[in-house]
Amino acid sequence: MKGRLLIIDDDEVFCRLLQRRFEEEYAVTGFSDPEDAARYMRENSVDVVLTDFSMPKMDGMEVLKVVKSGSPDTDVIIMTAYANVETAVAAMKKGAYDYIIKPFSLDELSIQLGNLFEKRRLLKENINLRNFIGTRYLPENIVGESKAMKEVRKFIRRVSQTDATVLITGETGTGKELVARAIHFSGKRNGQKFVSVHCAELPEGPMEGELPGHGDGALPSAGERIRSLFEEARGGTLVLREIGDTNPALQAKVLGILENRIPGRGEDLSAAPFDVMVIATTNRDLTRLQREGKFREDLFFRLSMFTLRIPSLRERKEDIPLLAEYFFSQYKNEFEKPSMQISWQAVEVLKNYDWPGNVRELKSLFAKVCLLADSAVIRPRHLLEILPGPQEEVASYLDSGQSLGEIEKNLIRETLRRAKGNITTASRLLNISYDTLRYRMKKFGISPRPYKHVAKE
Repeated sequence: MKGRLLIIDDDEVFCRLLQRRFEEEYAVTGFSDPEDAARYMRENSVDVVLTDFSMPKMDGMEVLKVVKSGSPDTDVIIMTAYANVETAVAAMKKGAYDYIIKPFSLDELSIQLGNLFEKRRLLKENINLRNFIGTRYLPENIVGESKAMKEVRKFIRRVSQTDATVLITGETGTGKELVARAIHFSGKRNGQKFVSVHCAELPEGPMEGELPGHGDGALPSAGERIRSLFEEARGGTLVLREIGDTNPALQAKVLGILENRIPGRGEDLSAAPFDVMVIATTNRDLTRLQREGKFREDLFFRLSMFTLRIPSLRERKEDIPLLAEYFFSQYKNEFEKPSMQISWQAVEVLKNYDWPGNVRELKSLFAKVCLLADSAVIRPRHLLEILPGPQEEVASYLDSGQSLGEIEKNLIRETLRRAKGNITTASRLLNISYDTLRYRMKKFGISPRPYKHVAKE
């Protein structure tokens, strides 16, 4: 869609000239009477107003006031004679985008308008992208209906409305940064910067008084880097990923900033408040690191005003089918295989796996499966090419076409045979309780005696 340009000049001939010059590039409307233009703007939206400054009924300053009162996002360019440049500059201070001095060439004006409309286009794209990202990371879009994930979403909604520091813990691949983004984009800072850094990326080295005569071109210290991150995130959110990997000197620097003191190079400056929401994440046990003298207790208390532990995927296996559907749909479309399907037997294999890499591993699995599989239906054998392990026997049953009840019965029998009829051992191998195994044995009419007898022979 063409950009909307409104031209106002009391010289009717010049106004029509400008209108004809730019009508191919923009949706142009022109007025020689600024009061008519003001009435037009009250009923129509405009991107850019190009207005003369010296007009009998309403000067450029008055036009600017009308434009900004009705549509603050509309840009205004003032056309002015050289004698009125100071007044045009004053108009820029009150919100005009730029001015151009008469007489000017139409090519000069064309370049100026082109740059402005391109700036507006990029700004609109950035806003749309930010809105898209913000919607994507809303807590209700985090996949999972387990009790644990419902609690995670509740936590996000509650803490996102505060300025408190947040500590997110959990194994690698559980989605700690996803939760951090959800906190930012669902909270009051969602229109501000989101800055995320892995603490292992911060440079090593001494912190205080380390760089006397620090010259141009030298690498920044860890202290300078962390200060710059807080400055970059000002007004928004700063995520310090894997804070447990930091050394004591850097911990001291972070603590100093969190206490609203930003140390200068080699000395402490006066107290300087900052407006940043800080979220730290870690896959390590910070309590144990404190006991070992590797993590500061005072920093831990500063960071953990609110603490959230993200459960591992093996702790919420009821979410695996939902996550599988989500990632499968994402990657089959990405690899242009929209008709591909996944069998329920394959989903059972996924539920039987322990997922040491958590959600990240599950996502990676579907990227590989959707890319490599040459079948219209994903079956257990496709998964086992990527996930070999103790679930192979389950997969062999699943690929056989048996019913789920037959699969469960055969699996219990095979496990009792391996356990030589010992129910306690069999329950441990199946990773279920003794009572649950007894209940299922009774359900299927399975006795341990034959397997004890076979074992003795």
